Amino acid sequence: MPSLPNLVPGDLHVRPPEGLIPRLRHYVSRYGWIHALASYLGRHWFSFWRWVGPWVTRNHRERWISGPGPHILNLGGGSVIHERWLTADVDPRSDVWTNITQPLPFPDASVDIVYLEEVIEHISRPLGAALLIEGLRILKPGGTLRLTTPSLDYFVGLPLDNESSVREINDIFHLHGHRHIYSEWEMQHLLITTGFSKVVKSSYRDPDARCGEFDSHPERFPEAIAECSQYWEASK
Repeated sequence: MPSLPNLVPGDLHVRPPEGLIPRLRHYVSRYGWIHALASYLGRHWFSFWRWVGPWVTRNHRERWISGPGPHILNLGGGSVIHERWLTADVDPRSDVWTNITQPLPFPDASVDIVYLEEVIEHISRPLGAALLIEGLRILKPGGTLRLTTPSLDYFVGLPLDNESSVREINDIFHLHGHRHIYSEWEMQHLLITTGFSKVVKSSYRDPDARCGEFDSHPERFPEAIAECSQYWEASK
């Protein structure tokens, strides 16, 4: 297997320089003029980005696929950009347009790692199962999927005799665009029945996991805590 990049806490974003012109130069050097300009416009007019995103980001995606590995795909990662991976999302701040509710635009067995951090809960359970099947398809033999998502076990274990817990339980279902909150048994069962092998329960920034150092959600969202999520790694 290819060696993985070394990451340290806080080293999870490529931050563009301040100022419009330096920032534009940064994005042009990374993506090219057409891609950079379309991405900028898409941040203000998402309907425009929905139309042009799949087209203008295709070259960047294909260069990445044909380039040197390891090929680490941060799927549904929004604005979490890093030189060591490709971030694929409908968000115009990502590297390339990818709609996770549709077949993924990556060849079979082309990716070393698929990383899904707090993503799968934003789509329905049938679409979540389809996403895992697609993730398995694009992984190389021996490749790894790392997945984090809110844990239903955590929320049903909260005490119900105080307003804070009741609000927290309701919010995890009704805020943030969530569609399905998985129990830990359910997620493990889904990974196994999808076809993954060596399905292992992990933890936040697990030092014994292959990709534990990629985790950043509690750092990026101070209201989130690592304990309310579940963490899994599975192999193809």
